Amino acid sequence: MSWSRSAERVSPAWARAVLRRLVIIAGQLVVLLVVVFVLSLLLPGDAADVQNNDVLGAGQREAARHLLGLDVSPVRRFLDWSGHALTGDLGTSYASGESVASVIAEPFLVTGLMAVLALVLLLPVATAAGFAAGLRPGSWIDRLITSISVGIDSVPDFVLAILLVTFVAVRLELLPATFLGTDTHTVFTRPEYLVLPLIVMVVRVAAPLVRLVRAGVVEVRDRPYVEQARRLGVGPTSLLLRHIAPNALGPAIQELGRTGDGLLSGVLIVEAVFVLPGIASALINAIGNRDDPVILAIVAITGLCAIVINLVIDLIGGRLAPRAEMAR
Repeated sequence: MSWSRSAERVSPAWARAVLRRLVIIAGQLVVLLVVVFVLSLLLPGDAADVQNNDVLGAGQREAARHLLGLDVSPVRRFLDWSGHALTGDLGTSYASGESVASVIAEPFLVTGLMAVLALVLLLPVATAAGFAAGLRPGSWIDRLITSISVGIDSVPDFVLAILLVTFVAVRLELLPATFLGTDTHTVFTRPEYLVLPLIVMVVRVAAPLVRLVRAGVVEVRDRPYVEQARRLGVGPTSLLLRHIAPNALGPAIQELGRTGDGLLSGVLIVEAVFVLPGIASALINAIGNRDDPVILAIVAITGLCAIVINLVIDLIGGRLAPRAEMAR
């Protein structure tokens, strides 16, 4: 009965928090799309100018601009694209004439695969390293893990990627350096091409998370309820899983919101360095072609993913710390 009354008290606050965040998400996404669209307008030329500009004359370029719908005001173009996007129609690519959905489908599949693989590797690595350091604070393994995480955290993604390519791929010739000369099929059939990109993504994102897990374990391991469980004869495994882990991982789970952002941005940087046929390459090509529908679609989807990740992590963190949720 007490649990039911508690759930009744928390549920309305939880629902209001979700509704408030959904409104904020919609506003953030609109602002993001407006800013990106304005920045794209500041680029020199448009799709009709940069495509076949050495072949088409001035009159032909004007005709091409009319066919692409570039002869209307930018505000109307943005509103038209936004209205169609709300119905699931992301428009037509200026560069290829294909639907935007078909243009970005494979790149998003590659990026999604990399993000999922990185997350699957990240969580056990960060958790295991954080617990190994936190359960023995001040030991050599604690100092070693902390030093490595701090050192990795101080190196930018692209620098770490270049170092790995230089020594592992070029000098030692152990793994492929980049995806140059390959296609999307390679991502799914040649796993050796994924090793270096995944190393960069996992270790860079895991570094701050390891230290946060360690701090949570150090804080929880000597609390009275843990000491009491030890005195009552609770075994080490049960003590770790039932008493230490749930309380130590609360702050780390909340940190996963920013980690999710870092993972997403890390995927894009890694794709650019290793020339992965993912969404970063598609975005670079779209910017070069002034392909506004593709640019807006990529930004909308990636931005929405980042915002939703933060929302989910905040809600999970609120469930682990109900008082914090109620305070919001």
